[in-house]
Amino acid sequence: MVIWLGHGGNACPWEDDPGELDFFATGEGSTDSTDAEGTADEETGAPSSKDAHDLPTGVPFIKNSKAMTTIVDKSGVHTHIIKYCTCPDATTANIQLFEMGLFAASFVEPKTAFTIGVLDDFLLDNLECGTSAMNYYSKLRRMTTSVFPHTVPDRYRELMRVARQWRKLKLLKWNGFGHKEKEVRPGDLALFCPACPQPGINLTVPTGDVKQARDAKDAYDLETPSWLYTRSLVMDGNFKAEHLYAKNPANEVSLMDGRGFMVGNHIYKKHLAVAKDAIQQSECNNHRAVNQANTSCHKLEATGISGCACARHGCFVPHAMVDFQKGERQINMDYALCEALKVNAEGIRRVLTFYDVNCQYHKNLKECITNSPFLEIPMELDIVPGIGLWHVYGHQDNCYVRYASNFIKGAARIDGEIMETLWVPLNIISPAARGMGTPHRKECLDYQMNDCNFMKMIRMSKSLCQKYKEAVKGVAESKLAFERLDESADADKVRDWEAQDRSVQEWRSQDSSVMDIYEVQLQKAPTRKQQELQLLAAQGQHPGPVRWRGVVTWIAEGLTIEEAQVTLQMEVKQLGRQPTDSQRLQISRRRDTLQRDIDRWVEAGATFIGDELGDDNTQIMEQDLLILGEVEDEMKDEGRFFEPEKVLIPLPSNLGLEKCSALGIANLGQANDALHNIRVHLADKAVIFRKTVRVAKSQAMATRAWAQVHSVDRARYQILAKEHLKVSTAVADPNTRGQRNDVLPWFWSLDVQRDSDSSEWLNEFYHVHWLRAKALRDRWAEAILLVEHEMEWTCNFFHQKGQEWIYLGATCKQCEKGHLAYAARQCKIYECLFTEARHAFDRIKANVSH
Repeated sequence: MVIWLGHGGNACPWEDDPGELDFFATGEGSTDSTDAEGTADEETGAPSSKDAHDLPTGVPFIKNSKAMTTIVDKSGVHTHIIKYCTCPDATTANIQLFEMGLFAASFVEPKTAFTIGVLDDFLLDNLECGTSAMNYYSKLRRMTTSVFPHTVPDRYRELMRVARQWRKLKLLKWNGFGHKEKEVRPGDLALFCPACPQPGINLTVPTGDVKQARDAKDAYDLETPSWLYTRSLVMDGNFKAEHLYAKNPANEVSLMDGRGFMVGNHIYKKHLAVAKDAIQQSECNNHRAVNQANTSCHKLEATGISGCACARHGCFVPHAMVDFQKGERQINMDYALCEALKVNAEGIRRVLTFYDVNCQYHKNLKECITNSPFLEIPMELDIVPGIGLWHVYGHQDNCYVRYASNFIKGAARIDGEIMETLWVPLNIISPAARGMGTPHRKECLDYQMNDCNFMKMIRMSKSLCQKYKEAVKGVAESKLAFERLDESADADKVRDWEAQDRSVQEWRSQDSSVMDIYEVQLQKAPTRKQQELQLLAAQGQHPGPVRWRGVVTWIAEGLTIEEAQVTLQMEVKQLGRQPTDSQRLQISRRRDTLQRDIDRWVEAGATFIGDELGDDNTQIMEQDLLILGEVEDEMKDEGRFFEPEKVLIPLPSNLGLEKCSALGIANLGQANDALHNIRVHLADKAVIFRKTVRVAKSQAMATRAWAQVHSVDRARYQILAKEHLKVSTAVADPNTRGQRNDVLPWFWSLDVQRDSDSSEWLNEFYHVHWLRAKALRDRWAEAILLVEHEMEWTCNFFHQKGQEWIYLGATCKQCEKGHLAYAARQCKIYECLFTEARHAFDRIKANVSH
């Protein structure tokens, strides 16, 4: 088959001899030479019959004929005779190939070409499956001939080179640079989020209303409060995207340096050269991000990448991805953040940033930016630091209320951890990109991140509809929970709490420690180890009688035995009814060890207590110290094995004050009872309710008690489920992960017998949980308002893009049919996205009521 170019498949009239045989007589030799290598004719012009038939018939290529051009298609590797147009006004060979849908591997005497289909197929495989160029071309060789794939011409290097060129051409075409003569600026070849506020693109910032919202005491009553135009960003690093040093850096050519998501090398390296890399010591917990900033790696050019993405929708920010040189240093993150704040942010006055170590990073941020000649942010920009809800639990307790999004005004409902999910597709291609050249790696990452943003864009309507449904449900539930708690609280206290809440939100930007009112202020009970150290220190300073030496350690060992008993009971329960012999033997050994510990502990207690009682009463005391209870009696009657994990050991709290007094250890009993009261104090509210309201145990008594409740108050009382009486994390440890949506059981909203007045702890408890319930309600209220505006901004974005393509089609200087058709197609795509989003938003608003 002969492919004629330039005349619609017909032979060129300027060709003297269009016969096919002459094309085979141009020489012989290996067609496996690349386009960059020479194509000199051999001594003889006749083809070798042996070489021409060294493969079985049926393969789509011919070996050893330089008259053939290798064409790589997604169906395999082919060889064909291509005759170019030789007319006087004919275009160059590579342009003639482009007009036939073939991408030339070289621009001077091309001998290899790739179809548009195979290039698109490779890029799609690389995006979705992480397929490398080597693996993809190996697949094509096997598709060409499964028995002799090694004999297929090797065009792997040409594929890598052409794929890079094809990526850039597609990005230029998608962003309208084929229709206009304009300089490609940093980030111009990258898509951004359609739902984020972008003044001049999908919204217009009302300057007057924003100032009014800032001065108002309650911005939630305004239609467009100031926090509504907040840009939310999340910052994070990825240490799997490593890169080795290039073998021949002088030969590397960058096609789109800084025009996508990865920052340009020139200014970034200048910034790194002058920026001061001060080693910082973490004042919070031992965080990995801070520690890695002080490490180095000499074998890698880049130890990873880092950058910014919109925290609400998970779209990468253009020209805001940087390489790490040795660790997650602040100088790297500063450059990424400053570049992110330049992207369509003119008019934005508030930015909410989430970073794993923002409690440390934000301290020196403004100082670092001021001291650098390459960093800048608008002076009026207010940067509000936050920490993602997954990472904040690894910080100190005070970081939770200071940096968690639950307590940041205008943050709405956001976890600040979406960046972790964005690294997943990049990690698929990171191993293949590890050994690429520096420009090639950046272009590959740029294309992957651009596709990620594209998929987010076309699915934005579905995502916002889901968020709207969740917001409507969250508003109803949080509002009801807050109103119940608000009604039961004292009106004077509520006014004080409201004033505190307004005050701390105003002063938060100056001093984040004011947010500590959301944490319980009463001093927490010391841990067992702290208590033991304190008692031992006091005993050393004021030694008592000899018989009391070691009593602190004795009680501590008793508590350890109690913990071992609980652990063993849990393991026995997990064995089930049919344990194996090995499991039974292991449990028996554990019981034997536990019994020896109990006997030794009881003997030690009898030693220093027996001195006070006398030798005659020692034996009686030893019998009283071991309280076996009803469980042991039942086991004796049934003849079962002794179970030491069920023995009630004689700690003072178990003996009681009366028994301790009889043994002469009343002081120990009182101290232990006090510690015991601290442990059960969390159940105080539940106990009060049970004693006051739910006094009936039988169904008949419960019916009579319910009938005695006034008809107006019946709605206040609900069924008390078993799970309501558990010491939940919302009460015992409000900072525990996974409970930001939890609300207190309904009986906490009943101020039974004014119990908060008689208990300082309960008063503080009501104070903290009222503030947190209000914060939860406010965040949900912000969420539903923000989602409604994001729906409008998304539609505006699609409409604006459609109008932009109409303008490009109308003002295109080339006025070719292909340009006009492509502009019309792009306009139609955005019109369809606009229509689909508008219908979806109207439908969800109609179906889901407030």
